[in-house]
Amino acid sequence: MPSSYSLLNQDSKEPLIGGAELQFTMIAKKLIHDFDISFAVYDHGQKSPEKIEGIDIFKLYSTLDFPKKNYLKILYSTFKALKNANSNIYLTRSGRIPPAIIALYCFINRKKFVYSFASDIDVDLDTFNFLELILFKFALNRANLLFTHTNFQKEKLKENFGHNSFIIKSACKLENNSNKKNKKLRILWVSTIRRQWKNPELYLKLASEFPDIQFIMIGGPDAEDPDFYAEIEKKCHNIHNMDFIGFVPYNEITHYFSKASIFVNTSSVEGLPNTFLQSWGHCIPVLSINVNPDNILTDYNLGFHSKTFENMIDDLKNLIEDENLRNIMGNNGRKYVEKEHNIKIITNKYKKLLKSII
Repeated sequence: MPSSYSLLNQDSKEPLIGGAELQFTMIAKKLIHDFDISFAVYDHGQKSPEKIEGIDIFKLYSTLDFPKKNYLKILYSTFKALKNANSNIYLTRSGRIPPAIIALYCFINRKKFVYSFASDIDVDLDTFNFLELILFKFALNRANLLFTHTNFQKEKLKENFGHNSFIIKSACKLENNSNKKNKKLRILWVSTIRRQWKNPELYLKLASEFPDIQFIMIGGPDAEDPDFYAEIEKKCHNIHNMDFIGFVPYNEITHYFSKASIFVNTSSVEGLPNTFLQSWGHCIPVLSINVNPDNILTDYNLGFHSKTFENMIDDLKNLIEDENLRNIMGNNGRKYVEKEHNIKIITNKYKKLLKSII
């Protein structure tokens, strides 16, 4: 998983953390007693190979190689990293072209290939260009196992691509939580600051509607569009109640969730965001404008699915004014992740399915 390095090496200052990478890193650390684990990550100038906490790490291409269309370098470095890893099974999560490269390597070398879906865009035919669709279908056809993590993804994968899959829900590593929040209300937004899909401007607009409430924005830059990060940061400085934090390493993010009152998601599309699970794990209700995977927000009363910006303003007002409602939704969230996203149960599902194809 290319963006995993800062999750594996806590001394790394690289501001790249993806939800897919976070999931695989958490699971890998639990599977280390049953499998030899390797990761292929972006080239940040680190040594390769490298071993951290029993995990072998091999470097691929840099974050700039895809924008620069250095496809031969990408192909060569990927094949080299996969060969050096010398694994029986190769897993990847999300993406369009990289999974096809890994699938090709596995086909040539008679290795097992497993693909795990992350975002709902990966089961939406309208989001693919012609070349991406051909390569993605090749990857799916070569996969020994396909994992989805919502019923929606499973159904759309079957409908649009004709493939069956196993549902493995996202894992959540729960912290001890006393549910004692500060009296001061804090609204939190955490994501990659990406122009596409994430819509951080909506969060800035929302903050302007509530000038007496503190809003916090956390996120690193999109590797392919770093200028947008600077643009958002500059706009935040002009909003007096907005605290722009920027990138925060994963091992430090708990501090912000533990002090937040409400979590806001402005994305157009996701799968099941890790930030939802982190929020519920800290008894925080979620306010989402578009994303409501398998309707869990509404079915389990874990927050609001606003659907429009105008509704989002009203929903946030309700949460701000009603402490009891925040507590009910937050406690529902904690119970939900304890039951449905227990990392031990999720890890055992991975273990069983991976061993079935060796």
